[in-house]
Amino acid sequence: MKKIIALLLALTLVMSMASVASAHSGRTDKHGGHKCSEKSKKKGLCTGYHYH
Repeated sequence: MKKIIALLLALTLVMSMASVASAHSGRTDKHGGHKCSEKSKKKGLCTGYHYH
């Protein structure tokens, strides 16, 4: 029983860390979007204004 509780706790911890890692690092406007930088456009990451 203790192993099951420990496993569930570990899985919960891992899943909570995964959601933090996928957060957007840049600033967004009041609509939740932003314009791509020229650097991102050159890398092919985006083409213009987009939402998150």
